[in-house]
Order: sequence, then C-alpha cells, then structure tokens
Amino acid sequence: MRVVGKNGRQQWTGIVLAAGGSRRAGAFKAAVEIGGSPLLRHAVYSLGARCERVIVVTGHRRALIEDLLVDVPGVVTVFNPDFAGDMFFSVRTGAAAVDPDAAGFFLLPVDCPFVDPAVLDSLIKAFDEAGGAHPCVPVHTRRGGHPVLLPRAARGTILATAPPANLRHVLGEYGPIRVPVDDPAVLTDADTPEDLRRLKDTYERIR
Repeated sequence: MRVVGKNGRQQWTGIVLAAGGSRRAGAFKAAVEIGGSPLLRHAVYSLGARCERVIVVTGHRRALIEDLLVDVPGVVTVFNPDFAGDMFFSVRTGAAAVDPDAAGFFLLPVDCPFVDPAVLDSLIKAFDEAGGAHPCVPVHTRRGGHPVLLPRAARGTILATAPPANLRHVLGEYGPIRVPVDDPAVLTDADTPEDLRRLKDTYERIR
C-alpha cells in the first residue's frame, strides 16, 4: 500500500539516535566537527534530503544537542530518560514521535552521518516495490548497514518491545529486505578515536 500525506506525496520521517555518552570515542561524537559542522548536523542533513521531518533522540548532554540544532528547520528533539541503558530505549523514544502521516521511517545512528541520498532513494524504491510492508536494510560488501527504513506498522511493534529484545527482533517479525548499495558510508560508525579519524578521511573523500 502506498501511503501519502495531505499534500498527495509520500512522506518520510527520519530518526537520528544521538542519546549516547560516547564513552569510548574520547570525545562527544555528536558534537565532533568535520568539514565545519558537527556530526549531528551531517546526520540530520543526510536524512533531511528525503524526510519531511527529522526526530533527534537526545539523552547525554541533552542541552548541547538542542543547541547544535536550534537553527535547523524541520527537526524536533525528544528526550530518552533511559539513555544510559540499552540503545533500543532510544529507538522506542524516537518511534513514539513518528509522524502518523509518514509512509515509513528511517533509523540512523549519529555516527553514520555521510550516507548519500541515493541510498535513501534505493531503500524507498525497494520499500515501495514490496508494498510498504517490509523493513529495508542497505547492504554493502554483504554487510548490513544504516539507515534502516521501517514500515509505519513497525512503530507499534517497537513500542510493545523491550530489552533484551532489540531492533533485530523487530526486523525479523517483518521480513527485512536487503538492498545492495554502492555507498560504503552505510557501514561507518565511530566507537573509538581511530574510528573518528576514519570518518574524517571518509568526509575528505566524498566532499
């Protein structure tokens, strides 16, 4: 089923997961600047290329996150009070704020910020071809990455699920579709200082 919003177009919501404390990275990842902008803004812009609304899940250093986004249109922040626990609590917090008019919603960790809009297009195409009922996962070199595109129906399942279950359990319930993409940026993350250096190298290659 093709879900459209009030303007007659498909509408998408993006969720950026930015609640963590970055304990191993040696710096607060969301605020690390690359190319003159913090990683958080890069991640928001990546989803904003195709999403009418981007939800940023905050937790650790909530006020700083809000300050980094104060002048970015189309962005809302929601606070995860359980940010020190399992990341799935952040997934639930973001899902609770998903626009009811959205055809589906993307999930993107803040440390996977340089995904090309063409990846989102590929996920949307696969999602539509499957009737909008299955999650779509970008795959590069046979490895699954981010962002994941979830059907609107998955929102209720996420809200009814709690750790130790996680996003993988939710994906399994809906029969995920693996979508091959050419963009290695879907596999990036930044858990250590060396990872952050690699992210900077990635930015230098793609800018």
